[in-house]
Formats: sequence, C-alpha cells, structure tokens
Amino acid sequence: MDGHADATEQVAIAKLDPTLPNLQSCYFKAVVTLLWPYSSSNKSLSVLLAEPDFRLRSSRGQVKVQFTGSSAKHVFDAGIGSGDELVVSLNGAEWIPESASAAQTPGRGIEWELKFAERLVLQVRWMLSSNSISY
Repeated sequence: MDGHADATEQVAIAKLDPTLPNLQSCYFKAVVTLLWPYSSSNKSLSVLLAEPDFRLRSSRGQVKVQFTGSSAKHVFDAGIGSGDELVVSLNGAEWIPESASAAQTPGRGIEWELKFAERLVLQVRWMLSSNSISY
C-alpha cells in the first residue's frame, strides 16, 4: 500500500479471513459497487466492495464494509461513490460474521463483514486523482 509500511501484503477478497497470518499487515484492493447512505444520527456508512476484476466477483469476490464513528465521517467527507477504487488496510478492522447482520447483502460474498470505527487506513482512487485517508 503506497506510503504505509504497516500494510505490505495484498490479499484477494475471497481469501479474507480473521485467521490470516500477519493480519495487521494485510490490505485488499476493491471497487465500490454499492453505497448505503451516511447516517448522521448513527454516525455510520456502509459500502459493498468487490474485486476490481469482475471475473473474480462471482465466487466470494465481495465484502460489505461498515464504517462507524469518526471513520464514517471521514469516508463520507471524502465523497466515495460507486465505481471508485479503494485500497483498504486490515489494520483496525473488526470481523463480524455475516449472519449477524440484520439484512443480507446482495450477491456472493465472504462469510464476514468488516467494521472500522476509529482506526482506518484507506486509499481512494477517483478517475482523475488519488487521495488517502489515514488517522
């Protein structure tokens, strides 16, 4: 991950699992395919992320990511939308079993959702520029 020494090993979305060795040094690349609106009352925002290569999406190639608290506000302020490319560090991620979520995510994803609250390292690539969120 550019400029972040703590995220050095790329992992495919289909391989994401909380038992990965060196989990805190892993990251994944994805495309935003669905965005749930920012809730100012709950201070939360969710996105459905998919493998950049559409051929890998049908077999566990997507993951729902929840942002809460200050991470949600930063993601909202960044203006992330469908089609944007993200590089997400797993450092600071909380793993939530998919069955624990209130509503099922469309498509075929992994058995986990990721949740970020106060620690987030995320790189966003829009069509014409590239920005990073880190705090």
